[in-house]
Amino acid sequence: MKNKDRKDSGISRRNFIRNSVSAAAGLGLLGGGKLLGKEAKEPPRARIKEYRTLGRTGFKVSDIGFGAGNLSNENVLEAALDMGINYIDTAEHYFRGNSERTIGNVLSKRDRKKIFLTTKLNLMMGAGSKEKIKTRFSRCLERLQTNYVDCLMIHMAPTVEKVKHEPYHEAIRELKAEGKVRFTGLSNHGKEHKLSGPIKDEMEQIILAAVDDGRFDVVLFTYNFIQKDVGDVILKACKSKNMGTTLMKTNPVRYYQDMQDILERNLEKGRKMGEQFYKIMEEYKSLINQGEGFIKKYGLTGAEKTRDAAIKFCLGNPAVHSVCPSMNSFDELAAYVSLSGTRLGSEEKAMLADYKFGLGRYYCRHACGRCEESCPQGVPVNTVMRYFHYFAAQRREKFAMEKYSALKRNSADACSNCEGGYCARACPYGVPVHGLLMLAHETLTLQA
Repeated sequence: MKNKDRKDSGISRRNFIRNSVSAAAGLGLLGGGKLLGKEAKEPPRARIKEYRTLGRTGFKVSDIGFGAGNLSNENVLEAALDMGINYIDTAEHYFRGNSERTIGNVLSKRDRKKIFLTTKLNLMMGAGSKEKIKTRFSRCLERLQTNYVDCLMIHMAPTVEKVKHEPYHEAIRELKAEGKVRFTGLSNHGKEHKLSGPIKDEMEQIILAAVDDGRFDVVLFTYNFIQKDVGDVILKACKSKNMGTTLMKTNPVRYYQDMQDILERNLEKGRKMGEQFYKIMEEYKSLINQGEGFIKKYGLTGAEKTRDAAIKFCLGNPAVHSVCPSMNSFDELAAYVSLSGTRLGSEEKAMLADYKFGLGRYYCRHACGRCEESCPQGVPVNTVMRYFHYFAAQRREKFAMEKYSALKRNSADACSNCEGGYCARACPYGVPVHGLLMLAHETLTLQA
């Protein structure tokens, strides 16, 4: 990265490390002595406190990994490595290849052997043959400025059949012999509609097929405190084969004060929305009221407390090796690293139980999609709701709206002419799917 780009990034890694002590203490992210008065001592910098063996790879990875899905800031990754993170997850198309380029610029100045680097190839994007797979992967190495990766994954394996895609495994054998790949794995977060093709099989089917296949060393999948049953089955299976497990979508929590703002913004536009939409608004207002009661009960001033508890829940499972939240800012980095080595307290356990019981019904489960076959309009429910999650829970508004706009004729616009009984009846969790789809559509198509 050029000097000007470093300056434009807003803050240097050195300044961040120096200032993170006071900033993190002010946010309640760090422990230490009394912060006021003569007995105050400088609390320790936020650092990774726990490393776990990544299955049969034998590599001890940081319990908080670096999800590089939207990475563009070299300084953030530099700081992450300084704080002890040593697991990086990226993919060839993340940020149009710029995630890999950013990582390459940083790792070119680091001891490569101390970092476990994973990248991924999407087999639905014209990479069916062994030769094409190897060519695509060579471009990954160029962007990453390295002569090998620790793990090459199939990105969003679309079907159980693709788990056994022999050209991929032939390529892996040759790349291992050439010293360019050490291990292999796959990722999946459930059914999805993509321009490159649909993800047809469920996450559990695909990951368990990879476990049974025996040639995969590491998996990346969805797991959180609401959606734990399927994940527990996967974790148990992976443990039986000594496979590495890394997690995404670990925080299912929406911040309901933000959702109130979203509602108001929709209504202020004065757009012509059908009667069904206004009925949904009334239902969703009741949800807001529940959310506000939850917020008051636990004295929440933001989404951070529930987010942190959600990640601690995952860290409390010894079968989990690394949680990989997406990071591209110093605030996110400081918050996530501060959770390393932590476990849920009694109040946090009660808070998550309350959330799941009272508000869990409004979480459209990642990696589910069981209602999609019931939809007469063919709306890709799991995909739409994932983009809504990016907007409402992860606050990646622009990214979510861009992804949603690419759906075009497969958007949830068709839901405005539907009574909504099909998806609701098919949902095993009682989620008001139709209402959430309509809210997602109006939110993700909202003009600034």
